Order: sequence, then C-alpha cells, then structure tokens
Amino acid sequence: MSSVKVAVRVRPFNSREIARECKCIIEMSGNTTVIVNPKVPPGTKESAKSFNFDFSYWSHNPSDPEFSSQIMVYKDIGEEMLQHAFDGYNICIFAYGQTGAGKSYTMMGRGEDGQEGIIPQICKDLFRRIRQTTSDDLTYSVEVSYMEIYCERVRDLLNPKNKGNLRVREHPALGPYVEDLSKLAVMSYQDIYDLIDEGNKARTVAATNMNETSSRSHAVFTIFFTQQRHDKTTNLVSEKVSKISLVDLAGSERADSTGAKGTRLKEGANINKSLTTLGKVISALAEIASKSKKSKKADFIPYRDSVLTWLLRENLGGNSKTAMIAAISPADINYDETLSTLRYADRAKQIVCKAVVNEDANAKLIRELKEEILKLRELLKAEGIEVEEGPDGRVVYEKKETREPSPIRKKSDEEAMSPKLSRAATTIAEEAVDQLQASEKLIAELNETWEEKLKRTEQIRVQREAVFAEMGLAVKEGITVGVYSPKKTPHLVNLNEDPNLSECLIYYIKDGVTRVGTAEANVPQDIQLSGSHIVSEHCIFENTDGVICLIPHRGALVYVNGREVNEPIILKTGSRVILGKNHVFRFTHPGQPREEPLNKLITDTTDTEVPEKESATENVDWDFAQCELLEKQGIDLKQEMQKRLCALEEQFRKEKEHADQQFEEQRKNYEARIDALQRQVEEQSVTMSMYSSYTPEDFHNDEDIFVNPLFETECWSAREVGLAAWAFRKWKYHQFTSLRDDLWGNAIFLKEANAISVELRKKVQFQFTLLTDTPYSPLPGELAPRDDADDEYRPSAPTVVAVEVTDTKNGATHYWTLEKLRQRLELMREMYHNEAELSPTSPDHNIESVTGGDPFYDRFPWFRLVGRSFVYLSNLLYPVPLIHKVAIVNEKGDVKGYLRVAVQAVVDAEKNNSEFVAGVKQSAKISFDDDIVPTRSRLKTLSTVEKNNAMNLEDRPEQDSNIKIEAELAAAECDADSGRGDSSLASELKEEELPEHLAPGREFTFRVTVLQAHSVATDYADVFCQFNFLHRNEDAFSTEPVKNAGKNTPLGFYHVQNITVPVTKSFVEYIKTQPIVFEVFGHYQQHPLHKDAKQDGPAAGRTPPRRMLPPSIPISAPVRSPKWGAASVAPPCCSSHLHSKHDLLVWFEICELAPSGDYVPAVFEHSDELPCRGLFLLHQGIQRRIRITILHEPSSDLQWTDVRELVIGRIRNTPEANEDTTDGDEDGALSLGLFPGERPNLDDRAVFRFEAAWDSSLHGSPLLNRVSANGEVVYITLSAYLEIENCGRPAIVTKDLSVVVVGREARTGRSLRRALFGSKAARADRLTGVYELSLHRALEPGVQRRQRRVLDTSGTYVRGEENLHGWRPRGDSLIFDHQWELEKMTRLEQVGRTRHFLALRERLRHGHENTIAPNDFTKTEKEVCNMAAKAASESAHEPPERWDMTPRERELATKFVKLIQGRIGSNKEVETAVSPATPVDEGVSADISTPSLLSSIHSASSFELCSPERALLEKSMSGWGCGLGAGGAPGALVGPGSGALYVPECEEVRVSAAVARRGYLNVLQHGTHGWKKRWLVVRRPYVFMYRDERDPIERALINLANAHVEYSEDQEQMVRMPNTFSVVSKERGYLLQTLGDKEVHDWLYAINPLLAGQIRSRSARRGAGGPGAGGAPTGAGGPAGSAPAGGPVLPGDKGLQTLAA
Repeated sequence: MSSVKVAVRVRPFNSREIARECKCIIEMSGNTTVIVNPKVPPGTKESAKSFNFDFSYWSHNPSDPEFSSQIMVYKDIGEEMLQHAFDGYNICIFAYGQTGAGKSYTMMGRGEDGQEGIIPQICKDLFRRIRQTTSDDLTYSVEVSYMEIYCERVRDLLNPKNKGNLRVREHPALGPYVEDLSKLAVMSYQDIYDLIDEGNKARTVAATNMNETSSRSHAVFTIFFTQQRHDKTTNLVSEKVSKISLVDLAGSERADSTGAKGTRLKEGANINKSLTTLGKVISALAEIASKSKKSKKADFIPYRDSVLTWLLRENLGGNSKTAMIAAISPADINYDETLSTLRYADRAKQIVCKAVVNEDANAKLIRELKEEILKLRELLKAEGIEVEEGPDGRVVYEKKETREPSPIRKKSDEEAMSPKLSRAATTIAEEAVDQLQASEKLIAELNETWEEKLKRTEQIRVQREAVFAEMGLAVKEGITVGVYSPKKTPHLVNLNEDPNLSECLIYYIKDGVTRVGTAEANVPQDIQLSGSHIVSEHCIFENTDGVICLIPHRGALVYVNGREVNEPIILKTGSRVILGKNHVFRFTHPGQPREEPLNKLITDTTDTEVPEKESATENVDWDFAQCELLEKQGIDLKQEMQKRLCALEEQFRKEKEHADQQFEEQRKNYEARIDALQRQVEEQSVTMSMYSSYTPEDFHNDEDIFVNPLFETECWSAREVGLAAWAFRKWKYHQFTSLRDDLWGNAIFLKEANAISVELRKKVQFQFTLLTDTPYSPLPGELAPRDDADDEYRPSAPTVVAVEVTDTKNGATHYWTLEKLRQRLELMREMYHNEAELSPTSPDHNIESVTGGDPFYDRFPWFRLVGRSFVYLSNLLYPVPLIHKVAIVNEKGDVKGYLRVAVQAVVDAEKNNSEFVAGVKQSAKISFDDDIVPTRSRLKTLSTVEKNNAMNLEDRPEQDSNIKIEAELAAAECDADSGRGDSSLASELKEEELPEHLAPGREFTFRVTVLQAHSVATDYADVFCQFNFLHRNEDAFSTEPVKNAGKNTPLGFYHVQNITVPVTKSFVEYIKTQPIVFEVFGHYQQHPLHKDAKQDGPAAGRTPPRRMLPPSIPISAPVRSPKWGAASVAPPCCSSHLHSKHDLLVWFEICELAPSGDYVPAVFEHSDELPCRGLFLLHQGIQRRIRITILHEPSSDLQWTDVRELVIGRIRNTPEANEDTTDGDEDGALSLGLFPGERPNLDDRAVFRFEAAWDSSLHGSPLLNRVSANGEVVYITLSAYLEIENCGRPAIVTKDLSVVVVGREARTGRSLRRALFGSKAARADRLTGVYELSLHRALEPGVQRRQRRVLDTSGTYVRGEENLHGWRPRGDSLIFDHQWELEKMTRLEQVGRTRHFLALRERLRHGHENTIAPNDFTKTEKEVCNMAAKAASESAHEPPERWDMTPRERELATKFVKLIQGRIGSNKEVETAVSPATPVDEGVSADISTPSLLSSIHSASSFELCSPERALLEKSMSGWGCGLGAGGAPGALVGPGSGALYVPECEEVRVSAAVARRGYLNVLQHGTHGWKKRWLVVRRPYVFMYRDERDPIERALINLANAHVEYSEDQEQMVRMPNTFSVVSKERGYLLQTLGDKEVHDWLYAINPLLAGQIRSRSARRGAGGPGAGGAPTGAGGPAGSAPAGGPVLPGDKGLQTLAA
C-alpha cells in the first residue's frame, strides 16, 4: 500500500497576466508551497496559506537558480514510475489545474530539445532500457492507446474510423474498459512519437480568454507494457503486465474568466462536471484513508458520475502507483482557482493505493520460494553449514571448519559456549534445514510437469493395488470391484444365512497369536465380535510356521466341523468354525491343500462315494454348516420341518372350516332379515296408500280403518268388480309416470358415464332416449320388456327407457338398456382408475373400439338401416294389381325417401312371366300354418292403429256411449282388437265365401316387384331392399345393391319375387290385415371409421311445432318468499280440469328519483340479442321503485284483489341462475315494501298496476352497489305474488331482468346506447312480458291425490362434471318429444293405409279383367264407396245419438265424471296439501306427475296433440255431458254458487324470434268508431301491435290459438271496406285492412296458412270457369272462408256483430 505522490508546479506569467501587471502570490521553499492572499493585508493570520507536498517545482522564472525544468520533473516522478512499471505495477500520472496552468506542457511538452514532457520522456526512456537488456530469457512487448473524453463522450484519437462515441463497459475481472478502443503495437520510440503527434492533432482544443490553445477535453495516453521471462530451471514462462496511464486533464475554469459562450460554455460545463466528480472521488477516498480500521464502512464513491472517474477507478485508490502533478498560476488574479487547486492536491495526498505486481500466481509463488531458499542457504552458509542434496532427494547438511583455530582460542570458546547455547544453535540449524527442504519440495511440485505427475500417479496406483491384492481387495482400473481371499495369508471368511452377505468379511490370522473376543476384554482383541454366547476372551489362533492351532478359552462355545471343541485343535483349509451361536466362518489357508473328505477320516468307503462327498464339501455355505452342526448334535432338520408343516396345514384346515360355517350362518341371517324388512315395507306402502284416501275427519272414528266401506269389497257387485278390474288395466298401462321415475333416477349414472368419457377423451356421448315397439321402430331383443301376464290387455305398445350411445369416432349410434349402462359403467370406472397406471407407450393404453374390448364402444354394422315401409296385401283378395308408393320412415318418424312396389296375384303364370324381363326374377315357396300364430305383443303394434281407424270409420256409438261395465269387457276389447275392429276392405269376407283362387288347400302365387327408390340421401351408397312378412324374419327376400349416384336419380331395383303359398286360414287373415315389411339398407360413402362420419344428417322430416320444443332461455323458477317459505313456490294441488285461460301482457318498469322529486322510469335498451331482450340503465346510489302493469281482456273469472308480496333475488352476473340457490334458501332474496295497487283506465282492457320501493343496497351484493365494469351485465329475478278472487293461493309472476349500473352523473343517452348495443338499439322505458294464466279447479277434501315422489339424481355432483360444460340429461321434455314422434309415426301409418284403401277403391271402381264373383264384388265396392262419407262424418265431430240412461247407468256415469274431475260429494273444506316439488328439466313445467296422459292433455302447460285418443276422449266427454244435463260441459255439474276455489298457474311464454309477417295495417277495434294505423308483427302464435315501426313496446296482443280468422267477399261488401279480414277471439274482435290489394293473401298466410290455401284454391277453381267451381260461401263463418287460427274454433258472436254495425 502506498499513498499518491503529489507534486505542485508553478508556471511563469503569460502575456495576458503581464499585460495586466499581475503580482506573484506563490512562494516555494523545499517541498512547501505558500500562497499569499492579495486581498488581505500582509502580516495577518489569513494572508498566507502553506501546503506540504512530495515535490514543489518552481518554474516561474527560468533565470532563477531554483528553476525546475522538464528534465528535473521527469527525474523525480517519471523515472520512479517507470521503474514501478518494470517491476510489474500499474502506474498513473495525471496533471490537474485550471485552464492555462501548464498541464499539457508538463505532460506533453514541446518538440524542442529539453522541452519534452513526461509522456515523451517516459516513452523514450522505456525503449532505452529495453535496448539495454542483454538477457535472452527476457522479452518485451509494448502497445499504446490514445483517447480523449470530450463532453462525457469517449473518442479514439488513433483510429480515424472510430469517430463516434465509444461505449464504456465494465468487466468483473478487468474493471472498466472502453469498447472497440484501438490498441496499437509499437517497436520504437519513433512509432510512439508519431502516434502522439497524430493524436494531438485530432484532439479538441479552442481559444479562450485565458489560453489560446486551451484543452477542451481530457486526454488519456495508455501504454501496455508486457515482460515475458523464461525460467530454464523450471522451463516455465512467467509474464508481467504493466498498464501505464498518462492523463492530461482539461482545465477547470470560470465562465466569466474565460469568456466562454455557446459551445465553449457547454464544454466548460462538462469539464467542470467531470472535474467536480473527480474532486468528490478524491475527497471520498481521502476520508476513507483517514478513518481508522474499526470505523471504516463501505462508503459510496461516485465513480460512475463521470466517464473520467469511471475509467480512472483503478488508478484512484486501486491497483496502481499514482502520481498527481498540480499546475498552478502565480498571478494574483487567479487566486481563487490556485487556492482550489492546492486544496485539491492536498486532499489527494491522503489517498492510499493498493498496488500489486501483475503476474501469474504460480510464477509469483515460485519467485518468492526461490528468494526464500536463497536466504536460507545464505543463513546456513553464514553459520558454516553446507547443504547438499542426497541421493533420495533429501537435504543433507554438514558443518565444516574453514580454518584450524588455536588451542587456546578453541578452549576459550568451548568454555564460553554453554551446552544450552550449543543445543540452541543446533536446533536453529535443523529448523532452517527443514524449512529449506520444505521450500525445495514446494518448488519441485510446482515445477513438476504434467507428464511427470501422471507417471508418479501410475507408480502409486501400482503400489496401492499390490497392497490391496495382499489384503484381498480386487481393484480394476482404479475402481474397487470386490473382495477375494489373499493368496498367502491364512484367514477366516464369514458365512451368513443371506447369500448376499456371505463372504463379505475377512479376518486375517497373523503370525503368532490372534486373539478373538469382545471389545470389553481387558486385553485388546485382534478380532472383536459381539452378540450372545461370545465371552470377553473367546479363543486364540496360533500361527506357527504356517500351522494354525485353535485354542478355546474356558466356557467359550467353539464348534469346528460341527463338533464342539474344548481342547486345542489344528485347523485345515475348508474347516467350518462356529463361534458362539451365530458367528459362522470358513477357515482358509492358501498354503495348505483343502481338508480331506470326512468319510475318509472316519470310515472306509468305496471309491464311488468319495467324489460325491468331495463335491458336497466344495459348496460350503451357511446352510451346510448348520446342517452339519445339527447332524453332529443328533437332530434331523428335515423331519422336524415336515412335522411343523403338517401341524400348520391341519390348523389352517380347521380355521377355514370354522370361518366358512360362520359365513354361511351370517348370510342366512342377513337374507332372513332382508325378507322381513321387504315384507314390512310392502305392508307399510299398502297401508299408506289406503290412508291417503282418508280425510282428517275419518280418523276420529274409533273403528278400524279396514272396516270402512270404502275398503270392503263385499259391498261391491260383480259389475263393480269388473269395472274396477277394467279401470285398473286401463290406468296401469299409462306408463309415462314410471318412465319419468327411470329418467330422473338414473340421471346420475348417465352423468358419470359422460364425465368419464370426457376425461378419457373418448368420442362417445350418452343421453336418454325413449323407444316404443312400433312398426317403424321395433325394439331389439335385448331392449324388449319382459313378458307380462296382462300384456294382452295392453292398449298401446310398450315404451322403455334406453341410453342412446352416440359414437362420433365411428359415426354409429347404439342403444343400451339401463342395466347394460350400469354394467358398462363398472368397467368404465375400472378403466378410469387403471388409466393412470398405464403408460402411453404400453400396448394396452389405446384400446381399439373395433375389437370390442373398450366398454365405451360397441361393434357397428357395415350396412345401416335407412328406414322401413309397409305394403298391404288386400288387393290379392279380388285380385287386382296395385303399384304402391310408400314412404321410407326411420325410427324417429322422419321420411327418408319413397319406395315404389307392385303387388299382384299370378293367376296365369305363363302370361305374367313375360313381363319384367330386364329385372331380377326369383321364386320362393313359404307356408302359413294355422297352428302357428304370432305372439300377441308383436301383433299389437299394428292392431292399435287398426282399432283406432275402425273406431273412426265405423260408427258404433253403442259401444262408446253405453258403457258395458261387465266382467266381460276385457274379452270384448280383445275381440275388438283381433277382428271386429279391422278396417280392411275385406272385413265382410269373414261371413262370406272365400274367392276361388284363395280356396283352402290350394297353392296361391303372387308377385312382389320392387321397382324404384326415390329421394334417398346421397350419404348412403350400395342401397338394397329387404322385405319379409311381419314377424317371419326367416323368410326374408333381398334385392341386389344399387349404387346411389345422387342428383335426384331414382334407384332402380326391378326385383321380381314370385311367392307361392298354400292357402290356409292364417294366410287369408294375414293378407286381410297385415302388410309386408320393406327395410332399406345402405352404407356410408365415407369409411365408417372416419372421424367426421355422422349417422344421420339434419332431420329432413317435419319438425315439431314450437310449443313442442323447449324454450331457448331457461325460465326461472319463482323466487321463494321470505314470508311464506316453501309453500309459496310449491306446485299446485289441483285437478286436471282447466277452468279458463288468460293471456297477460305485463309491463316492467324501474323508476328512479329525479331532481324534481318525481320517480321517472329508467331507460331500457331493447335488443333481441340479449338474454332478457334488453337491459335497464340504472344510476348508482339513487332511490328506486319497481312498477308492474298487468293488462288483459276483461273477464269475470279473473279479478285482481291485491298484491301480496314482491320479492327480488338471485343477484348474479350470468343469465343462468345457480342451481344451488334455486333449490335451497334464497340468500339474497329481499321482500320489497308495497304501495296499494291501482286500476287505471288505459282503454277497455282490464289493467292492474302496483309499485314497490326498492333499496338495492339491502341485498348486500357488490354487483348492485358499485358501478358495473365494462361489458358487465347484472341479472336479477323478481317474483310478484298476486291475489285473485276465488283462488286459494296467489298467482306468481316471475321475470328475469338485466341491468347495468352507471355513475350517478353518467348520461344514459345516445352515446352510451350506441357504445353498448350499436346504433340500431331502440330506446324505451319498460320491458314487456307475455304470460299465460291458467285457472284449475282445486281439489276438494277427500280426493287429494298424493303426488308421487320422484328421486331426482340429476343434480347430484359426480367427479368430472365440470368438464361437461353445462350438459344435462334429458328429463320430462324427452317424454313430450317422444309423444310427438309416436304421433308422427301413427299419422304416417294412417296415411299409408288410407292411400292403400283409396288406390284399391279407385282400381275396383274402374273394374278389372280378372273380376270374380259379381255378387261379392258389388258388395265390397259398395263398402268402399261409403268409406269416405263415414270418415268425413266422424271428423266433423257430430254429436252421437243420445240415449236414455237407466238410473244405475246415470249413477255410474256420475261417479266416473266425479272421479275424473277429482271431486267427491263432500262439503267440508280442508287446506290444500302441499306436495313435494318434482324435478323439471329444460324449462318444461308440464304436470305429468299423474299416471294418465289424459290429464296432461287438458293441462294448461301440456302439449295438445291431435291424436285419435284425444278425439275419443272428446267424443266420450260430449256423450257424458249430454246425459248429465243441459250444460253440456263437465263444469256444469257444480253451480257458481258452490264457492269453488281455483288454483292459478302463471307461466311466462317465450315468444319465438321468427317473424312470419310485419307491416302496417289499419285496425278497427271493438267499441271504437275510427280506424287506427298500427304496426303489426306476427310471431306465431301471437300477433303484437305497436304504435309505429320504431315503437319497441308491445301495446296489445292477439293469441291466434284462441282466435278465429274470417275472410269473404260478402264480409267486404257488408262492411263496405275492401281488403279487410277479421280476427275474432272469445273476448274481442278486430277488423284489419291492408294497405294494398296484394297484401291480403300474404297477411292471411302469415296468420292462418290453411285458410289462405283454401281461399287461393277456391279462387283458382273459380278462375277456371267451370260450373260449380266457385260460389259465395254460406256465411262469414263458412267452411270456405273461415278457419281457426291456431286452436279450436271459438264463437265470436258480438265481435262480428259490432263490426257489421
């Protein structure tokens, strides 16, 4: 460590100072510099300040004898620094001072002799000393760089290319450096001189007031001096690198002194900035140096504040020898600048630098060791000790006398030297020699080459392996690989019960005595063992001349070769030694042969036994030693083990028998308990079903319940018993309630299967479906229900719940039973659990679906069923040929194409064989045996339709009206199904003689020709047709496959099949009633394994009406009232009788408090794209009210009493409400404070309006308290509980509203509306809702039927359910959809049969050449001609003839009507029981909890299907009504004064978004006298009225389902208005006028397409001009000009009368 050397040099006056006659204020004496303050009087204390420096150079006056020249400065500073550079240190010299103080002169000088500065002189002296070096082992290299720091930017002065700014970087080891700075190698001083000259020319200088050539930048000249020395003794090259930094700083200046302006001023500012930073660095370093060691901290030094200080970091307080030359001015005008420079230099003296020699660490160490050895040798030599190196490398010293001293002197010396001193001298010499030896060893190690190190390592490895080999350790390539026996030393090897632990320990028997014992022995034991039966001194091994003798101690257990040893024994190789009980060893002596076989030592044996024993002794292990020990001790180990094994087996057998016996007893006990519990449950269910029919008053009687006459069958007559049996069978097979149980009960299994399928990435989806055994969709064998004993009484085909498996991977669909789903689900669970254990590369990871090994997939057929068709054979009776065009219908009831088939009888075989030459001709012979009759269940599929048609075509009112309630009703019904109900044209042939060609026993041949198939989808290729008789699949006939080219090209089969049948009674019955089944097959154009293959395209058939489909947005359930609880939203307990229906138009408004104090409706933005058809824009923190207005047609049945409660809840930010909150308690539900309701007079409609105060902060929901985020919509649900006259419970109006909360000062005008919805959004202040209110008659006491509890598992969570993304299993809506499919297939079947009848009638009407039996033909033709009239009369709903009932019949009929209506003669009123809520899916709220489908037909929310069952129901109801009284309606049984209560049911109607027609019409309403132009929009089944096109609020509505549309020319003439038509409902009539003539038909088509078609057809006939083609209708309501708009025809009496007036 060394301080910075500081020198001060004063210059002469310059011309500027001489001109100003300045005085000198600097005095120097030795190394002291004194500055005199010219402003202070002399002699005072502050007049002079003195500073001490290393050097003070007086260069003011050249004539002065104390004058310091350039050479003197270099001698003092430059030579010392150059010597440091040769020693290997970094050096730095920099000059500091104000502008014009002589810094550049001192550093650079001038080109004249004797005027060179420090930099040229150092360079010149450097090369001079290099030339003086004569050593060949020393080489030098010199590199230079020259840069300037101008305005904090670094420039390279030696490389003209680097003109830009160079970046300063920092390296962890090298410190700060300049990137891309050029380093040029020089060989002589001239090279350096030229580079310096070129660099100075490129340096930035400028003229200022103080200096004409002022340096405007800092210049740094760096010399990299490298010395390489080659050491011959070590053959190593050491290197020293010195960095010589010579810095010429720019001068500090003041702007007023230099007169700097513009660029000069900016330069001066940067110069002062860098010099100020340099001053801070020097001050910080000085403070650190002045601190004590204990108080030193890691003070911050601002090196990085300037580029100059950053680059000089190592030179200032770092690894460098640094010198500073402070240049000062002697003039008094520069007093302040000079004083500042002196203080600067004085602080720099305190900086301490830590300079080190820059050389290689090894070279430095070697150099220091050599210096130390040299000193030690000199020390020993001075002591008279000569040191020599011995042959083994050790240092040997010897003390020698140089001359023989005189005896007297010698004696005196000996006397003077005490023994202690002589010993001390000897010790010092020995220590010096030891230190000398250690140093020389270190030098030898450092000088050792890599090859010598490798050689020495190899020698040590060979020696180590030799030692290890002697110790028994095997070493291979430096890695120990095992232990083996030594080759010379006797030893013991351990034997262990575990073979892996045997021979792992080796104990050597050394020469002499080897002791064996424990660690606690008094004498140290050579081999220490532990464990039981090991004494402290156990035994001794004596090794005498290679003979090992084992000597046991007293009390020690020692066994040799299985025998206990108490005396010394000589061991031989291979002997087994057991010490104690557990330590087993094998003795090995490499120098001895192995022990001789024991059989040779004990007894004489044959030669054949010796090798066996020798081979046995070769494998000596632990087992061998133990067996040997036991044998010698007299114990047979094998026999003992056998006995133990037998005992264990016997014990196991006894325990197993005991356990089996206990298990069997426990199983029998459990089975008995299960049977007892099952019987108990059945008894309780029967008892509860009986109790359910009792009223509370019935339980006050003391007599037993089973004594009640209701349960006594003895009081029933045989007729009543028959009635009960018949009714029970009828109601038993209304099966949709049990199907509902299956759907909701098995929903959890379906969800789990889908969840596992998604997680395992199986392309399979599972969903419920309903399958009915119909002609078009016969049930597969595995899905058919089990045979029931009463199956013959089943009125309709059985329906089963199945699972539809959609395999999107293979494009296939399968149907599973619920049992198969559960079985496959077990395999799916197992596969799911094993999925994690199977790696993706294992062969079982991907199980192919085609192999059938995957539980998700089933095998699929190559050919797929396109559809089925049916062709009837009644024409074979006459016989006449017919060509049928039948529809190809799939199992969903969709028409997939058409098939043309010809059926004819072959009477003249030779004549008919000439036809169809081009097609395929085949012949077959089948037989119909009379004793083989198809099963009843299969024939029922078609007989149901036949029976319905028979009821329509044959008028038998006596069977329907006169209810023959006898025990024979079932048999009569069977007869009707089997024969009497047949609608075949040949029904009369039963009583007549059969035709000649169908004589029994005769062979009859007929021909079936498959001609063509039309409109088959192009998805199917290679289409073929297969046909057979019904339920005779073994006699199937098939056509050849035909390519399907598409492009509406028919597929020509032209297949001729001649069928010969022996005529039997069963065959004749078959062709009368049954058809031939045609099945069309094909396979896909794409490969079945294609991932995009689909089974069916979009349904091309007729889509169900809108009311059959679930709503697009789920309708929310009512919000539970906090006051009334679960009773408020419980389903109503009412009868199936519908009293009345009403359409409600409800306006919802949210009003906010305005500054005026009034409540103003908030803005509502209409948008059909939003879930709630728009949203309210609410301001934050303003009081609100909710206003609801209900509009409907006036009715005496609907009178609003008051509003009971208004509840708001389910605050959320998604359209769908959370399922958890809808089923449980409503956490956020809030009951609002109500204001009294009012009835304003808007028009002649009934209006009820009420308001409620809404404080949204009481919900505690942040969604309503804060301003909504961008794009966030808040959804709420409100429910209003309204009281109605004559209703026992409130009507609930529920609506979902969407709101956006904006700031209090935000504008809800056009800009916000455009940002949220676009420019097309319509602005309004209310939201409209359409509701349908149904009033059902409440159940009276005594007949409150229990609603069945349904186990709903659809909401139960299963693992992985979140991956289903909202998927839900089908529920109640599936039943309605399936009913629609059954209705479609029933209608298709009826159409097919009717077409056959009509074609046959037309054929018989025109005659045929093969007519037979004129009498028969005439009779049948007469029946065919009357068939249309009978069907027309049936469809016209003419009332049947009335009959006179007997009192008993009237009593029974009254009882039936009361049962159906749910009424029993009891005047006592009880509370309506609240039944448990039943699950409803997909927004369908139809009440199907009763077992009957009839109740759902009359339900307000059910789907009204135009089925034959409904026609029969209306017919029978009308028949009962005629016999009961003049009212004609079942409701007439109870008078208005009876005080009957009704149950209201209010359901929101989601109107379809599809618009059939919109536009302006002139409207004349009932009760008004002027026309109004209104904008009408037809969205079936409603017509909405608006004020104009831009009005978003519905002002009125017309329900087309309850309206009647009338249009005729007479009506136009009557009202004297052209282009008018009327729409009349039950309450009101509208007269509508179009604005143009051409629009009348378009509006009629939009409102009632059937009426529009009839009018256009009539106009076309009238335009043809034929007689009778047209004519005026009989009246305004005639058949040609009127039709119901969407429902039953309702009278519109007063409406038309008013319009006519």
